[in-house]
Amino acid sequence: MVTTRVEWDSLSEDTRRAVEARTGPLSHVESVSSGFNSELAAVLHSAGKTTFVKGLRVDHPRVWTQRREKAVNPHVLPVTAALQWSVDTDEWSLLAFEHVPGRHVDYSPSSPDLAKFVTSLRTLQELPCPDIELKLAEKRWANYSDDPELFKGEHLLHTEWSPSNVLVDDTALFVDWAWATRGAAWIDPACWVVWLIASGHSPREAEKWAAQVPSWNDAPTDAVAAFAAAQADLWSEIAEVDPEPWITGMAAAARRWSTHRCA
Repeated sequence: MVTTRVEWDSLSEDTRRAVEARTGPLSHVESVSSGFNSELAAVLHSAGKTTFVKGLRVDHPRVWTQRREKAVNPHVLPVTAALQWSVDTDEWSLLAFEHVPGRHVDYSPSSPDLAKFVTSLRTLQELPCPDIELKLAEKRWANYSDDPELFKGEHLLHTEWSPSNVLVDDTALFVDWAWATRGAAWIDPACWVVWLIASGHSPREAEKWAAQVPSWNDAPTDAVAAFAAAQADLWSEIAEVDPEPWITGMAAAARRWSTHRCA
């Protein structure tokens, strides 16, 4: 799942020149190691300006996620960092966002970040789903459910609640919209439940936090159970291919949740 990172200095002169045409001369560059979807992730410093840049090579199989993030950004500005500019060269697709203060979210049971996350997720759920190309929930998880139509809906979902995708300061901001999806509103809090369990919550405690998001309380019981089972199958499959500790931890959390839901 993790994409190998490329350092700024290894980019071609033409690519760096294209970037500096927008930033001005750079004083220094900080590499960013967190996150899974980008080959390049860096904070660029120029005179009076700091910018976060992420990118993929144009021949990368997931380069389409760059276009997806660019399309989604203007529709989710209340809960994310604003896109400043984009660059497409012969080698790279790059997106530049405003650099926002904050640290990665802490999902542990006693964390004050949980309430901030809930507030931002409520805001997201009130935003209209834009008329742009998105993943469809009923297709995205079709291989892991006998009835994926249960996941169908018309809400804009983030779905990827890795701590590296949530920056917390006074509020919680959601970044990395590569897998933005159209589906049932309750799916976003459902995806969060798995991360909460992996972070030390019991399934019951995790669902209590999810219940602070109104859509969760309207979710059909059979649909949530089907989604929990789909998450268990999905994460088990990922863990078989890449048994990193955090991935096996997510697989175990998803299985615990599915067992709880079945009970």
